[in-house]
Amino acid sequence: MSLFRVKAHADSSILSDGESASPADTPFHLQSRRSFLAGCGCSALYLSPVGAALLASESRAEARAGGERLRIGHLPAGCVSHVLLAKKRGLFAKAGLNVELTQFNGPSENLQALLSESLDAMHNPWTTTMAAYGEGSRELRIIGGSGQAGIELVARKGSVKNVAEFIDAAGKGLRVGTLRLDTLELVGYGTMAKHGKSYDDYKMTFFPSMVGMGEGIANGSIDVCTLAQPYAQSVVAKNGATYLTDSNSVWGPHAPDCVINTTTKSLSAKQAVLKTYMAILKDAAASMAADYDAAVAELEPIYSAPKAILYEALRRQSPNPVIQASGVNGIRSGMKYLIALGYFKDNFADAVMDLRLQPAA
Repeated sequence: MSLFRVKAHADSSILSDGESASPADTPFHLQSRRSFLAGCGCSALYLSPVGAALLASESRAEARAGGERLRIGHLPAGCVSHVLLAKKRGLFAKAGLNVELTQFNGPSENLQALLSESLDAMHNPWTTTMAAYGEGSRELRIIGGSGQAGIELVARKGSVKNVAEFIDAAGKGLRVGTLRLDTLELVGYGTMAKHGKSYDDYKMTFFPSMVGMGEGIANGSIDVCTLAQPYAQSVVAKNGATYLTDSNSVWGPHAPDCVINTTTKSLSAKQAVLKTYMAILKDAAASMAADYDAAVAELEPIYSAPKAILYEALRRQSPNPVIQASGVNGIRSGMKYLIALGYFKDNFADAVMDLRLQPAA
């Protein structure tokens, strides 16, 4: 069996494109469930066959060396660039780890694999973990960072050009798309809320996937939407779209978008290996920052995105291996938006975060 796997996802009960009901129109437990099923639409970025083979080769080397096994789930996203770089460079083998990577196409499957004990930890949007915790999965914990600033508010060519124009367009029929109960939703709603606006001021459409929003920008059926990197850069480059703002501006600075999640059981059983894993990711992120061109050159064969897209996307969504105090405050602030939207009643961010195994910032 290959030590690098890709999981597909499909479910007929997700929200359909164009559904424009407000969060209050759907019971909370259904909102959360549908959010999990909807996923993030990250399928625009697969690892290439060559990339999968390279990573599998490294995993076999780790296994032959007798490294301690750690099962990690992740999405096909830019927030794990430093994870893939560490694997490619053999850093896990050198540290005595055997890291089995499984790619999932949506955060719901990633989460479900963790809860079913098929994974020891996962890289996933922090909002998915908060939603599951709020629904009763109290064993979930956020233990470290992964990516930052990778969630973008994007406007189609010929629409608004900046945040000021976006706010000025309130009440004028501007068509805005987003996902429910997701970091993507927070970028759109948070930008509105910071300027005294709400969903009532825009023509909202809640999509089942991110790809549908990219298509909406391309065909002109929506004016503004929320997208994650590197798909965001692909949409911007192909359609002459414009970046308006990002997650770092909405709930930053040093705002995590994707984080490392585990369960209390895995945290207890795998404490030492998780600590080593996160230390390696910090080193990989530092080496990526020190020589970005070299890192992208090594990552290009792994990702399926063209080099020009990948270069800009990974620059915009940089690794965030350590959640600093400002990042903790960012998650707390993001939770306030979710409370305002009616998803949660209490801000339980501190109960979910357990950052004691992180390396020093």
